[in-house]
Amino acid sequence: MAQVRWSDDDRMGHINHARYLSYFEDGRMVLLAGSPSGLAGEATDRGYIAGRVAVDYLYPARFRPGLALRVQTWVGRIGTTSWTLLAEMSDEDRLVARCETVLVAYSYADGRKRPLDDDERAYWTRYLAPAVTP
Repeated sequence: MAQVRWSDDDRMGHINHARYLSYFEDGRMVLLAGSPSGLAGEATDRGYIAGRVAVDYLYPARFRPGLALRVQTWVGRIGTTSWTLLAEMSDEDRLVARCETVLVAYSYADGRKRPLDDDERAYWTRYLAPAVTP
């Protein structure tokens, strides 16, 4: 849940679009903190960087006291050096935004992307979205 603060809305009365990025980031951090590479980054040389973030704004959430937006995050795809996280944000039953983030496994020592290690791949596989059939 992303707790919305009074200062998160804009002059038009809805939650500012830039705040959505922070709420989605908070959702990613929960998964990343539990991953084998964790949040240590440079300290372990098994870091990651965001290669792409795209947000679809579907409905303007409006501030009200106690508003907490639900953020759900899962893995959409796992590649050789990157993986894609998909997320949805809801205000009660109303979907307000979707996010797609491509994370890239990164070596700080080498200053470049690196292949995902087996333990990282196994961790992210646990969060793969089920296949959708038409």
